Amino acid sequence: MVDDSTEDTSKRVDDLSDDLGFDVLMLEQHVRFRLDLTRMQRGEPAKLGYVLIDRQDHPNAAIVFSTPDEAREAIESHPLVESLAEEDCLDAYVPTGVDPAALIGREIFLP
Repeated sequence: MVDDSTEDTSKRVDDLSDDLGFDVLMLEQHVRFRLDLTRMQRGEPAKLGYVLIDRQDHPNAAIVFSTPDEAREAIESHPLVESLAEEDCLDAYVPTGVDPAALIGREIFLP
């Protein structure tokens, strides 16, 4: 069964994106990431979930998810995580705590 309210919301977001000329959901992800960075800089814990990938021949990466639980699930089955990890991965993990220093020099992905 398809939830009509979800379908309606999705259509409205798509329409808004078309009207504005940019991806509204991507903007929302970017703003949520920036807010999480601000929280971390104030010494508060991160609210988003992060998969950190240390790589040998490419810049290290951080993939940002809506929650830590989502990040823990993604490390096992998300196609972006799998793709980045198979290139030249030395380690892929979900840290228990993240601070801004852990993100310096990493490519940031907002799936």
